Amino acid sequence: MRQFCSSTVILVLSIFLVSDAVAKNPPWQVKHQQLQSVRDNIFSELEEIHSVLSLRAQDIDPALKQRLSMESVDPRVSGYGLLPVIEDNEPFGAVTPRQTVYSLERLEARFHEELENTETLSVQIVQNPDLESLVSRFENLLEELRHLENHLSYQEQWQRSVAEYPEYFRGRNKLIAQIREIEQLSNGGGSDERRAGLRDQLIQDVVSFKPTPGVTLLSHENGERVLPVTVCTDIEDSGFLQVFEQGVDEAFNQSVAARERRFSVRLNWHFMAAETLYPEGTPADGARIDADVHRALFGNCRMILTTGASSTYARVGDRVVLGTDPLSRRTLAHEFAHLLGFSDTYLRGFDGEQGDPYGVVLIEWSGLTDDLMSNPDGGKVSATMVETLLTAY
Repeated sequence: MRQFCSSTVILVLSIFLVSDAVAKNPPWQVKHQQLQSVRDNIFSELEEIHSVLSLRAQDIDPALKQRLSMESVDPRVSGYGLLPVIEDNEPFGAVTPRQTVYSLERLEARFHEELENTETLSVQIVQNPDLESLVSRFENLLEELRHLENHLSYQEQWQRSVAEYPEYFRGRNKLIAQIREIEQLSNGGGSDERRAGLRDQLIQDVVSFKPTPGVTLLSHENGERVLPVTVCTDIEDSGFLQVFEQGVDEAFNQSVAARERRFSVRLNWHFMAAETLYPEGTPADGARIDADVHRALFGNCRMILTTGASSTYARVGDRVVLGTDPLSRRTLAHEFAHLLGFSDTYLRGFDGEQGDPYGVVLIEWSGLTDDLMSNPDGGKVSATMVETLLTAY
């Protein structure tokens, strides 16, 4: 098996390869391109390791070969027509305020650690006779690389968004500054009254809802209230659409808050074939598309669900654009809630400047409210959310 050069050498080569782009692209984008190159090298090496282990397992232990064939080592790509992997919902849990930091510099260190570990396995695969141990290490490396891929997509989406929507993010940074002041007061024994006032103001500033035009609540004689919602989509995979519906049903209709108020959402699909949107020729699967131009092709549709993002995102009352990063059914319901008019009640801001060598450091605060909009993975549709929908529609 061929051997890889060190991660340091690869980084130097990557710098030379992208040197012409430095003047054209912001520093974070140049660094992002370098890490994509490192990612591709890791995948190439894992593919060779996968091939060697599969051949050995075929002769020694077919059960191990089955484990190896459970997941492809092909790099995950995003683009038009490509759908996310659906993961199981996380268990519900107590929602408390929590900060998460996403740094491209830290991500670079993790990528090079992954590369070194892959190179080590590449050498040991020849020396180590313990096949099960080798397979387990390969599985761990592949799982870690999937996590790194998700972080790489996240960085691409939000570093670019910070540059495109500076006013929005400056506003979010002001709210993060409020959280940090609340934290300082808590840690330093500050005034309870001041802390409570800042928190009340923070929640008031964070919680936002804007009704989507064209949506009307239906009240039935038996006391049930149903919110019919029509979403236009060009997604042909009926199985995926069923999973999306399931996520909405579980999060909204099966919630304690909705059952107590005899409330439910009825999701209807209006399918628009890609051939209709693009009569002169549809984009190839995985093609890069302009999201705003693509959205305009849906005409008068109030809400759309489509594909083509590097990382899944939503525009309130307008669209959900899917990437290929793994999502749970509950997270799909969170994105659907944006179509209904709910904004995120977690905060995403940044430290640093766009011109820094690694771009900005992305900061997320979640758990500010105890509901689905603050915690897409573990939050519930709350009584406040249900009452908001009943009042608005």
